[in-house]
This record gives sequence, structure tokens and C-alpha cells, in this order.
Amino acid sequence: MSVQHLLTMTTNAKTKLFALLATVFGDNTTFTLQQVYQVAEGAMSYYYPNNTTIQATIRRNLEDLRDDGFLNFVDNQGTYSWV
Repeated sequence: MSVQHLLTMTTNAKTKLFALLATVFGDNTTFTLQQVYQVAEGAMSYYYPNNTTIQATIRRNLEDLRDDGFLNFVDNQGTYSWV
């Protein structure tokens, strides 16, 4: 299944971000906030064109994914890992 197909099937920003991260970083042990921005910013802007705070939305959804038990914050430098 393509990333584009996954993103159109999902219903909210958190689920879209999770699908994108799982597809792009699924095999990576860790990834950084800067890498997430590079991968997700364009897609999130496309699906939410009226959102003028895309980076803040990405950070909030990363926190939600952490709270939901999918991600760990590795350090205070913006490094994440899968649970």
C-alpha cells in the first residue's frame, strides 16, 4: 500500500502522521524531529492547507503518539524511537 493511499484513508492529523512515520521510519531505531519535519511537513500542509502552524501540530501529535505508547522521547535534542 502506498503512503499516499494510507494518508487518504486516515481521518485525523495524528493518524496521518503515524502512518507516514511508520512507512518512512518503520525500520529505523531512532529518528529526529528535523527528519520528521522534512518528511511530514509537505504532506500535512497538503491535507490541512488552512493550518498555519504545521510544525506545532506535528510536535503536538508526536507528544500524543508518545502518550499513546507508540513513541519514546530519547533525549531533549528531538530524537525519537519506536516503543
